Amino acid sequence: MNAVAYYRYSSHTQTEASIEGQRKKVEEYARKKGYVILHEYVDRAQTGTSEKNRKQLQQLINDSKKRGFEYCLVYALDRWGRNLRHSIENESKLKNNGVILVSATEPNENTPSGRLNRNVMMSFSQYYSDELAEKVTRGIALSVEQCKFIGGFIPLGFMVDEKKHYQIDPLTAPVVHKIFELYAAGYSITKINEAVIEQFGIDRFKNASNSINRILDNPNYKGIYTRGGAEVADGMPRIITDELFERVAMIRAKKMRSKTSTRNEAEYLLTTKLFCGIHGRDTDKRVMMVGVSGTSKHKERKHHYYVCKNVWYKKGCKKKYVKKDYLENFILEKAREQLTDENIVFIAKSVAEKSKQENNTPIIADIKRKLRENKKKLDNLLDILEDGGDNRDEINGRITKRKKEKADLEKALAREQFENIEVTEEDIGAFLVRLKSGDENDIKHKRALIAIFINAVYLYDDRATIFFSTTDRLIEVDYSILPEADETSNSNNLRSVLGCSHNQPSAPPS
Repeated sequence: MNAVAYYRYSSHTQTEASIEGQRKKVEEYARKKGYVILHEYVDRAQTGTSEKNRKQLQQLINDSKKRGFEYCLVYALDRWGRNLRHSIENESKLKNNGVILVSATEPNENTPSGRLNRNVMMSFSQYYSDELAEKVTRGIALSVEQCKFIGGFIPLGFMVDEKKHYQIDPLTAPVVHKIFELYAAGYSITKINEAVIEQFGIDRFKNASNSINRILDNPNYKGIYTRGGAEVADGMPRIITDELFERVAMIRAKKMRSKTSTRNEAEYLLTTKLFCGIHGRDTDKRVMMVGVSGTSKHKERKHHYYVCKNVWYKKGCKKKYVKKDYLENFILEKAREQLTDENIVFIAKSVAEKSKQENNTPIIADIKRKLRENKKKLDNLLDILEDGGDNRDEINGRITKRKKEKADLEKALAREQFENIEVTEEDIGAFLVRLKSGDENDIKHKRALIAIFINAVYLYDDRATIFFSTTDRLIEVDYSILPEADETSNSNNLRSVLGCSHNQPSAPPS
């Protein structure tokens, strides 16, 4: 089983979680389970305050698009993401590229309960991204309501005054306005880059297409304050008129639709979940089935299938391929059957408890410990001062220092808690009830059902074996209830299908 390993070292981490400690545990786990580690990705001395600062993590996610490995091994899930939200986002990116995240030190995550909790949170995050983002910790709610700067990146064109309110920066606001005007006039991102550098001499825009794209999509420039899912109209000074912003948005939406329609690639919902039954259920030897597509003889229709990965890599397998829609609809129906009233209550309670545990991160726990120590020391200094101790100036100086330390710690705690999301039983219960009665044709609905309830499907030519995330029990399904393959389902025509568009690399990884 081809895999890569990811390690992250933070300055506050103890010896057990050092790079060397992580590597030893992961390599030991890989040998025991039969993983072959092809490459390591290491982010050193990163506290994780910004996922974008973790260059190796970003490289890993980009490399996963090449489909050269199937698993990513980590020492523990808190090494993967600085909090639950980031962990979910990063894991989702890997799953979309056919890569499974595996923790070497948390076997409970591979139990039915562990899988279920993680799957529900991942799907809940994706399905209700807007609602989930609004569930911010109350420690900074007042700052959000007052539209204050609460840390992080200050958008180009703005500056922050002494009261933490946004103000227009007279030096850079004209740059933002120029970018919007040029884009609305039909200039490409490259030409806008060149024009901005020529007129304003801002080196940061050299080859900075991502920066310009972010500016064009940022509602802050039309006066909307945004943070943690909250949006406050007129919460910031306006740089761009509504008319100009909407004109740019329409142009960008049109270009995006054009790209999407040109790509028109199907989404294979069972990616990382579907395995070839011929190779068995042994995790050391199992082989994924992957999505491929091809056109009919007269190129009138495009057909989508799942096929054993060994067929694609020309290693040989007699497993017949199966039509994507038929198989997915059948598995979706089985997943939907898991949404009984009893299961909904059980899942909601279990996930809420797990969410509460995961939001007490090591970083938050460490900050709280330091706050307790700070309070104890500050109280001692105040007691000494009240008792009329000597060196009052020195004691007052130490009190001032402790108060500043307390303020800094409280700010750090608020920022950490802001980034962490805790959901309630009611949140999860409402989500699952809505999922039970949702639109069967909604792609988000389909993704959530597969992600939550299906752990693995082993497909044979005469039957399918389904493992659910809700339990270790499995069901065997007679293949006769599935649609039979059409007249093209023979090995010769299969080769022609595999020569068409697909969601796998053009050649096996070296």
